[in-house]
Amino acid sequence: MKNILRYPLLLGSVLAALVVSATVQPARAQVMDRILKDRSIKIGYIPSPPGTIKDPASGEVKGYYVDGVRYIFKAIGVEPVFVETTWANFAAGLQSGQFDLSIAGTFATIQRAAAVEFTKPIHYLGYSAIVKKGDARFKVPSDFNKEGLKIAVVQGGAAQEYVKENFPNATVVALGTGNLTAPFMEVSAGRAEVGIEDAWQARRYASQQPGVTDLFQDNPYNLLPIAWTVKRGNQDLLNFTNTAIDFMLLTGRWERMANAYGMTGRFYDRPSLMAFGTVTEAPTTDKK
Repeated sequence: MKNILRYPLLLGSVLAALVVSATVQPARAQVMDRILKDRSIKIGYIPSPPGTIKDPASGEVKGYYVDGVRYIFKAIGVEPVFVETTWANFAAGLQSGQFDLSIAGTFATIQRAAAVEFTKPIHYLGYSAIVKKGDARFKVPSDFNKEGLKIAVVQGGAAQEYVKENFPNATVVALGTGNLTAPFMEVSAGRAEVGIEDAWQARRYASQQPGVTDLFQDNPYNLLPIAWTVKRGNQDLLNFTNTAIDFMLLTGRWERMANAYGMTGRFYDRPSLMAFGTVTEAPTTDKK
């Protein structure tokens, strides 16, 4: 120490390193520490039945994702506090600390992985498309790549990424909403010719709207894992959540919770499409 004191610059460097170490190292482990200390965790969600459902009158939040996350954190004596967000803003909400964990059922994509950390997949889901009944122009997804064709998607959603990459000649109608059936409503209203979203939402919408057709209900395309997300670098929270997801999957709790909302399906083992009480095994070839 005496030798260090002889050299003020060296002493300054050592002190600076100690300060950095004191501030940086605990930050890596502080997320779960804080959650356990406060007995509270902020959970981001986007109303998207049946995983997350918000009662418009009471504001009550339920759904099988909500039931699942409540079960997980009840086991360690932590109370979830739910914070509503949107598909366009959920990544920013994690990065800014508005919430610690997003339970929005999110398609895991390369672009999103640059902004957030994905948990293990909870289940797998593909896309479909809604068009007006009698519109016979489309047989395969590549038929959407037409100049001037209006395709409605949710802004910030994975479908928007897919449309931009695969149908560059089409006109994208990006809707700033958390409602995943909004693209289909645009088709019903005549403001778009195609609405693209996940196959579960497409089948549900088509079953309630006789004027439209679910084009790929028997063969959804672009099958992807659905996962939750945390802020990049929050490895301790990610590790905990992954362990909890494994427990929920292997004990069959996800299936039982989903049954209460009219769904059955396999949530793990291999890619599956869950839709209205049926499970379609993932295709063995690339349908993109």
